[in-house]
Amino acid sequence: MYNSPVLFDKSITIVNQFTPRNERRKFVVISDQAGNEKAKSFTSELAGTMPFECLSINGMEDKEEIKRVILSQKMGTQFYIAAAWNNAVMIFSLGVEAGLSEAEIQTVIIGPKRRYVYCMKCFEVSEVAEEAEIAECDHCESSLEIGPFYSIVREGYIGYPFIPIGKEEVGS
Repeated sequence: MYNSPVLFDKSITIVNQFTPRNERRKFVVISDQAGNEKAKSFTSELAGTMPFECLSINGMEDKEEIKRVILSQKMGTQFYIAAAWNNAVMIFSLGVEAGLSEAEIQTVIIGPKRRYVYCMKCFEVSEVAEEAEIAECDHCESSLEIGPFYSIVREGYIGYPFIPIGKEEVGS
């Protein structure tokens, strides 16, 4: 069974600095306002060495334009995304939907990353602090130990419910 890649806080596509993949034939750099500076510095490195295309977006309203640019590229194109979390996830998802693999994408997140936990008690997803090991489910208020495994299907780390010391189960 194949599951499409998703962008999560520890995804292999997230890098601190773009690295040119010289075995690729062309580069496409997609950025939002937050990532424009990072994109400009990277494209100035590439100038004259490799063909590249830049697309600066304003957010969700540019979805069709992003999709058009991605679908118009030939095989062997490397994609670079420099954006705030929500825009990066949207661009990444459109790329995967168009058939890109994680090897063809590098992503620099500008600002904080988001992290999600999937509650094994109520089967809902909640946002948690980036380095949290224990969290409370936003839906059922269960205490959750955040496991090391990210579920691509559930789009969150697996959260195992537990009863904290000093807390008693109501109705027992």
